[in-house]
Amino acid sequence: MTKVSSTKAKDTSAKILFIVCACLSIFAVFGIICYILAASIPAFREVGFFQFLFGTRWNHINDTYGILAMLCSTLVVTVLAVILGGIIGIFTAIFMVFWCPDKLHIRYRGKNKSMQNFVAWMNSWLRKINLRTIFDQIIKLLAGIPSVIYGYFGIIVLVQGGLVQMDPMHRGFGVLATCIVLSIMIIPTITSLTKNALEAVPAQYFEGALAMGNTKAQAVFRVVFPAARSGIISALILGIGRAMGETMAVQMVSGGSVNFPVGIFTPICPLTVKINAEMGEVVPGSLHESALMATGFVLLILVLLITLSVNFVPKEFKGKKGTKVLQGDEAGKVVYRKRGLIPEILKYFGMICAAVVVIALAAVILFICINGIPNISWNFLFGGDSYDGHSLAPAFLTTFYIIIFTLLIALPLGIGAAIFLNEYAKPGSKFVKVIRTFIDTLSGVPSIVFGLFGYLFFVQIFGSNVFAGSFTMVLVILPTIIRSTEEALRAVPMELREASYGLGASKIRTIFKVVLPSAFPGIATAIVLSVGRIVSESAALIYTSGMIAVASSSVSSALDPTNMGSTLTVFMYSFFAEGLAFDEAYGTAFVLLVITFVLNLIVYFIQKRVKKKR
Repeated sequence: MTKVSSTKAKDTSAKILFIVCACLSIFAVFGIICYILAASIPAFREVGFFQFLFGTRWNHINDTYGILAMLCSTLVVTVLAVILGGIIGIFTAIFMVFWCPDKLHIRYRGKNKSMQNFVAWMNSWLRKINLRTIFDQIIKLLAGIPSVIYGYFGIIVLVQGGLVQMDPMHRGFGVLATCIVLSIMIIPTITSLTKNALEAVPAQYFEGALAMGNTKAQAVFRVVFPAARSGIISALILGIGRAMGETMAVQMVSGGSVNFPVGIFTPICPLTVKINAEMGEVVPGSLHESALMATGFVLLILVLLITLSVNFVPKEFKGKKGTKVLQGDEAGKVVYRKRGLIPEILKYFGMICAAVVVIALAAVILFICINGIPNISWNFLFGGDSYDGHSLAPAFLTTFYIIIFTLLIALPLGIGAAIFLNEYAKPGSKFVKVIRTFIDTLSGVPSIVFGLFGYLFFVQIFGSNVFAGSFTMVLVILPTIIRSTEEALRAVPMELREASYGLGASKIRTIFKVVLPSAFPGIATAIVLSVGRIVSESAALIYTSGMIAVASSSVSSALDPTNMGSTLTVFMYSFFAEGLAFDEAYGTAFVLLVITFVLNLIVYFIQKRVKKKR
């Protein structure tokens, strides 16, 4: 009896602990909103809320603050980027799902035996390559490349390499450059979510359309695409949130001047750029600091409203338009509607969009490799840092510290929340829906806003160092860990749990001895994805762990986690921002690209192993 009551008490205590972990996202969202709002109140009070929102001048010397021009710039480049990136992303997803071949095959009808043998050898080699998998990895690699690298690519290739000649003022910065860079960055998000939406459409829709005499293109664009509209709209909405919250890449190509976006080459200053550009110069407690916090608060509310609007997208569209391709005549016979030209054109347009994505990735990789590889040396990677020669050794140490400390905190919290949501929560529970909503909301918070919250909260506790940066990154990666772990737990067969219960094991023992070990590959995937997010993050770490002059950093200083330190991406940004060493910036970009590629490979092999076991 005592043993049974003890086991029950352990299960109850564990359940309470898991509930607390799941509720952390709620506390985090409310904490971020409340802290930034509290820091914004002095600016709203002194300047006036409507004057701050609709004012057109920003001058921190005279304490004149108005964000209308910056707000318009943010909205314009976001809309343009989502139109361009959304079209490319959606049609790329359609190509991946319906027309991307699994295997390539070379046909040769000549009689030359040597050529026949060569073609046969090539086909035997090509059979080992899955083109869909390669394309999927291309999208993931695009998503994992740090935004600072996109910024470098934009300023060197787009601005200096082409747009400066098109601009009558010979600047190249502005609306067009920002739009192109942002569209490239949001393509992976829109493509991945659209692909999931298309694959979720029941196969009977597609097969039924083919059985009624439609071509493949007609079945895709007249039947499957309308059925997936809700998921595609959600993808576009999340793409809007991603574009609106981007900071580093936008700062490099926007021009940084507070102007209304009246032309494609007008230098602009979106909200995120203004915050990042002036946050390092503010006097703590000043009206200038409060005005920047208020700018961040406006940005936060905009992004959260956009992110939450996904929940109001209807799950099904019950429309008759565009779904009927066949109709009956007076005699009752089925007559084919000759509307096949447009779907066929759209099919080839999807192939062009997919080629554009491959070209964009190839251009970024070649740009980094060509400029970065010549600057790689042992001393640059692991030597001591000084004014005579820079080294990434301090950045490696700082990045390693932040990865370790962040995972030590975030993993138990994220896994605990996932256990509650999958193992304890009742299906359809309103409480669970609230928790999931807040997890999605936390994942939509812009990085620069995480940085502001970390500056207001964690820096006041720990100072500007690795610990402040680590606690800030916990909030950034928590949604990723929760979602990935929950999917891994959901994939564990229910029979394993039932067999454990049948042997007399308690629920908590079953979770830790049976379920979690079985879900370990999925948890390992969550860890790798989290490491990739930490490595690529910059905006959330500049004002928490610190952005110090590269030449003044050293290995001995970086060994102490209580000192300020720059991660690899922040190091790379400081190379550019302070004009210290562009060659070293290219070398750092190449190192980051290699790390991103290796992490994607690890995730791929883990997932492949899981699929093989299943």
